Amino acid sequence: MKSLIPSFSTTALMILLVLQQRSISLVQSFSSHTPQRVVIVGGGIGGLSSAFDAHKTLQRGKSPDQKTEVVVVSDRDVFSFTPSNPWIAVGKRQPSDIQLDLATVLPRHDIGFIHSAAEELFPTAKKLKLKNGDTLTYDYLIIATGPRLGNDIPGLKEHGQSVCTTPHAQRAYETFEELCANPGPVVIGATQGASCFGPAYEYAFLLQHALLKRGGKALVEKCPITFVTAEPQVGHLGLNGAGNSKTLMPGLLKERNISYFANARVLKVTADSVHVEKLDFDGKVIETHEFSSRLTMFIPAFSGHDVWKKVPHLTDPKGMILVNEHQQSPAYPGIFGVGACVAIPNEEVLTIPIGIPKTGYLIESQGTAAVENIHSLMHSKAMTTKAALNALCITDFGDDGAVFVTLPQIPPRRFDWTIHSKAIVLAKIAFEKYFLHKIETGDTDPYYEKYLLKLVGVDRIVHEYS
Repeated sequence: MKSLIPSFSTTALMILLVLQQRSISLVQSFSSHTPQRVVIVGGGIGGLSSAFDAHKTLQRGKSPDQKTEVVVVSDRDVFSFTPSNPWIAVGKRQPSDIQLDLATVLPRHDIGFIHSAAEELFPTAKKLKLKNGDTLTYDYLIIATGPRLGNDIPGLKEHGQSVCTTPHAQRAYETFEELCANPGPVVIGATQGASCFGPAYEYAFLLQHALLKRGGKALVEKCPITFVTAEPQVGHLGLNGAGNSKTLMPGLLKERNISYFANARVLKVTADSVHVEKLDFDGKVIETHEFSSRLTMFIPAFSGHDVWKKVPHLTDPKGMILVNEHQQSPAYPGIFGVGACVAIPNEEVLTIPIGIPKTGYLIESQGTAAVENIHSLMHSKAMTTKAALNALCITDFGDDGAVFVTLPQIPPRRFDWTIHSKAIVLAKIAFEKYFLHKIETGDTDPYYEKYLLKLVGVDRIVHEYS
């Protein structure tokens, strides 16, 4: 028995030493762990939906001290619900009705917020320099800055209005008030290279409806509207139509006595005129017009921001972010692109080039796909998630409206349709309130939304399976 005592003691001592060493290793592992950081540049629909998805998705399977840090950087201090901008432009909304303070909303959901524009990106070092002097390091970067509005057409910036941003829409409203005081002709539309057409139609109908309410038919007659678009035909929408949109939209314009010119190029804009040329489908100029205009509003072409354009191989020649099917930059695996700043080539051959629309739901789906793929990379797994790229656009025409749906947006499609109804006005109001509620609560993809959309065949993302 005595001979067993030393052996037992030695064994016990060895076990204690092993346990102690493993304990030390675990402590060192936890103490040396640096939480990963995802930086999202952009405070619009794409940026915030990505941020809320990241906060929820990237914490899966992690202990509290391993939580992924999510930081939003934006040159604006408020979130604006962009689809309501046409309402701002005719006085149906005030900017404060569709805006939320980012410094209040984001920290409430444990998401950091920095109010600054991006100044320079160093993708190899994974650093982002901000205009406020700070430099952020990141593990993953999501670029969701939206587009830069093109000003290549002479006079468009100086004399044209826009509903692309809320400040622009507010200025358009001031011009609307001037029009009511001093009536005259109006020109509205979308220029060559534009990729967002629904708001142009929406604004034309809303403006006429607002004039009717303000001064009756007499004021409407004093403010004849001409609609000019680079689409090959009215109702094309950059989608080659949605359902019966290519017959519905010309019909509505005629019904409301709005003249229209499709397959048209804007040459220049002055303080009181718009110069346009109309092409045939061989590209030959068949008509030229100089339209008098007291109020001019065009959706312009979009391009990318200079801060991204300066980075080699990050963008196309226009500065739009190049991404693969997983929203990832082919040149920089830690960078992802979401929203209207992303390059989506239009494969349709057209006389006048136009872009493909990026609607809110499509943008949200890109954000969800980007976050899901970042989650896969964090766990050393292959990326398998793609944005479904389904398009959904709700428009208010004053006393009625239309919903345009394409599943998916880029052919071949499962189906597409357009619904025209007075009930759409209420649907858009409800959608505005619902989306602002989603931002306030920090859940842009609630389970009940997934369920209801699934019932009608609309998916947010799709997964690849090998």
